[in-house]
Amino acid sequence: MKIAIAGAGICGAYLYRLLHNKGFDDVAVYEQEQQHKTGCSISPCAWGTSLGFEPLVEHAGLDPAKYTRMQFDHVMMDEMRIEAYALTFDKPLLISDLLQDAVIQQSPIDTAEYDRVIDATGVLRAYLPEIKDDLIFPCVQYCIRSSEPLDMSIKISRIGYAWIFPLSDGIYHIGAGSLVVKPHDMLKNLSWVKQGVKQGDKNEKREVICRCASKVRLTAPIGSRPYIFRNIWGTGEAIGCVAPLAGEGIIPGMRSAQILVENWDDHLAYERAILNEFSWMEEERRVVDRLRRGERIGIRDGLILKETTKRMNMKLHLWDALKMLMRARK
Repeated sequence: MKIAIAGAGICGAYLYRLLHNKGFDDVAVYEQEQQHKTGCSISPCAWGTSLGFEPLVEHAGLDPAKYTRMQFDHVMMDEMRIEAYALTFDKPLLISDLLQDAVIQQSPIDTAEYDRVIDATGVLRAYLPEIKDDLIFPCVQYCIRSSEPLDMSIKISRIGYAWIFPLSDGIYHIGAGSLVVKPHDMLKNLSWVKQGVKQGDKNEKREVICRCASKVRLTAPIGSRPYIFRNIWGTGEAIGCVAPLAGEGIIPGMRSAQILVENWDDHLAYERAILNEFSWMEEERRVVDRLRRGERIGIRDGLILKETTKRMNMKLHLWDALKMLMRARK
């Protein structure tokens, strides 16, 4: 079987490794050339994740300890210290190891040349039909060096949030995204990143190393069909496998690649398995839509957010979840 994977990010790379381990030996990987190169050569460069990452990496035959940078037992969320399990990992190194032995070619793909083309192009969804009422979340991220230690932190804003993810001693990812507020304005108001900082400026405590802008699909799988069109099968963010409330797509994307391999010969079973695995995302999408419309937040919405935070093993009380959603409302 002649296969092409469109997209050499975390999802496409993970799928390549799973197929390689299964004995598929005719798999081409295509990547779109970046117009604006980032320091890590990855866009978007989200390096934070949580429960489920280690077993997924092990399933691909790799050692997760090799890629883990820092682990955390709490998150500072709106100045509250909340017990949690989170980690940051070396995303470029993991992708490189997943793609070992792969020859990366430049898009576009002539889909007629392949028995199957996998659309793993993330928010671009370059080969599947356009999604009606797609919900796209713009965000920005900086890699900075700070002379003062910073906690893993999340700050809720209007239908969005800002974050600080420690990567290693003194190095951090600081970013923001919102459906209402310009992400740059969010960071400016928080004073988390000072614009125009020059490398080596001794008067500044934070130095910008790299920056990038990206978009995240919050549509959820229920609204991201079709997953399959002719000989093209989608996976990961291309079919909405991103948590709408948290914006987390690394674990869902890797899991969706697993599901694709498990249902390789049955497109109906694949669609059913995706909808079943990520049915909770439909509930989250409803909460996001209520926030966008400025509707009143109820107990059910708080329970959905509370359930979402359990995926990071967070001990979030219902009342705190309700307060966060009220702050996030448009």
